[in-house]
Amino acid sequence: MKSFTLIFLIYFSFLSTSFGEYLFVEGNSSGSIIWSKFSNDKKLNLKNLFQNLAKSKTGRSLIRLANEKGKESGLSLYELVEEGQGSLTDTTLVRKFNRVHFDKISYETNSKIFINRNLTQHDAILDLAHELTHFVYRTQFNPYLKNFSLSQFIKSTIEGEGGEVQAFMMECRVQKELYKKKDDSRYNCRQITHPDTGELSFSLARKRFYQVGNYFESFQSLLHKHKLTKVFPDLSAQKESFISSAYGIPYPVAAFEEYVSVLNRACENDRRRISLFKEEDGRAPASLSVLEESYKVRCSDFVN
Repeated sequence: MKSFTLIFLIYFSFLSTSFGEYLFVEGNSSGSIIWSKFSNDKKLNLKNLFQNLAKSKTGRSLIRLANEKGKESGLSLYELVEEGQGSLTDTTLVRKFNRVHFDKISYETNSKIFINRNLTQHDAILDLAHELTHFVYRTQFNPYLKNFSLSQFIKSTIEGEGGEVQAFMMECRVQKELYKKKDDSRYNCRQITHPDTGELSFSLARKRFYQVGNYFESFQSLLHKHKLTKVFPDLSAQKESFISSAYGIPYPVAAFEEYVSVLNRACENDRRRISLFKEEDGRAPASLSVLEESYKVRCSDFVN
């Protein structure tokens, strides 16, 4: 979620970049227009989003960090982000292995950010801040490693660095910095603001993300099955505040479903690879036992 480095210098409404062009664009920048219809040029539409996000201190920082990370994969910001059916950060894990030595495996990740093409400019800017937070800060999981655990995955997805709590708080900071007079009640930002300090509260946000409403009893049963009942103390039956757009259910439940889905695909890949090498001329690499052991540890409880 490389070819240049953005240097932010806002001066007379121009956002200068190191490759000699300006992100400044002219047109109707009203927050109520559909961002993807700002012009007929998709790159210009993205520039408009970045320009407006960069008007906030939080947004400028996110853009700078995203540009630096994108460079590592050879991607410019305009290659990293594009319009889509929904807003999400899609990351693909590529596994490269040695034909003989299974313990010599390398991994690389490729990320792409999509922003819902049907959003207003105001909402798209907030979604962009949200997705850039995931891209910049989130530690990528690896379902092929033994330590890829259910509890770790759920916690990382919700409250870990670059998780949903941090991404939503970034949204709220951008909302406050860019739209001070706009009512933010529908973004739940008021609900995660500490009543005494007036500052955004990570702990209040975390509790809201663990509200699962009517899913509480069934989800508790799932956690009990995997001996994780006491791992999530903030889990509650209060009405859910946040719903996963990908699954249409509260985030903790969605994270569970995602974990099972990802692990099943990874385990099926390993199962096929084990079978392939066992059948091939009746011979198997000596280090195949490493893969078999990893498969047993990771896949025994979840593979369908």
